[in-house]
Amino acid sequence: MSFKASVVVRSYNRIPALLELIHNLCSQSFDSFEIVIVEQSTRFEKADWEELENLCAQDSRIKLLKHEPLGGPKARNEGVKNASGDILIFIDDDDLPNSELWIKKHVKAYEDEKLVGFTGRHNFEGNDGYPYISWMRSYIRSKCMSYNFMKIPYTFAQFNEDIKNVEWLHGTNSSVRREWALKAGLWDTHVKNQDEHSFAFKLQPLLVDGYRLDFRKEPILLRRMDIEGGMGKRSFSFSREWKNNYNYFKNVILKYFPSRIIFFPIYIYIGVYLKLSNIS
Repeated sequence: MSFKASVVVRSYNRIPALLELIHNLCSQSFDSFEIVIVEQSTRFEKADWEELENLCAQDSRIKLLKHEPLGGPKARNEGVKNASGDILIFIDDDDLPNSELWIKKHVKAYEDEKLVGFTGRHNFEGNDGYPYISWMRSYIRSKCMSYNFMKIPYTFAQFNEDIKNVEWLHGTNSSVRREWALKAGLWDTHVKNQDEHSFAFKLQPLLVDGYRLDFRKEPILLRRMDIEGGMGKRSFSFSREWKNNYNYFKNVILKYFPSRIIFFPIYIYIGVYLKLSNIS
């Protein structure tokens, strides 16, 4: 079966990095794909913007959608609504595929008819090996892309093994069948972050009769952590990170798992402690 792929890119205030990504994607060795860019930048150099427009005008595979800032989930939904591919592949504007076979490897995985979506492995610039303690391999294998009993996620996206039946998809270097994304109702827009988890909670009840999500050691993505901009997650202070997790608990976990309200005092206690300690 042949598939068309739509690579959905959310971009915000990182046009030089976006340009590098587009050049990489345009050189991919796959016949049937499009690039859907949801561009929301409020700050950019005129020369960079002109280069972006020229690059998009020269390649009919690129759809450039210009918007005021939408936020993460709204931007992703906008990209999906404008995509025409059978397989949706997601990548951030500051990340790069590690080979010209990146799209091909994403699409080929869907020859497995029971595969609904999967996350590929992440490598970090300067650290492309195995970053975990070797004796933890069995533990990581059981926890990769899963949740604990409080619905707090485990990631381990640098793992180097294939794992079937994981619980959620990462926001970058992941893909999903478009029909299933639509069936789940796309990504919740009432949250600023953690929208990949609300999507997982909507998708999980639909995964019956052997349909599943996976984690796979290929294709591999290079995450460039030194690039500033975007939603600024890499510069979160400790207290801002707590607020982010508090909002995740309040806006996502309690929406889909209201019985977890019993853990709410834990979040309040941590927040008060941070406030009194003036931790920033």
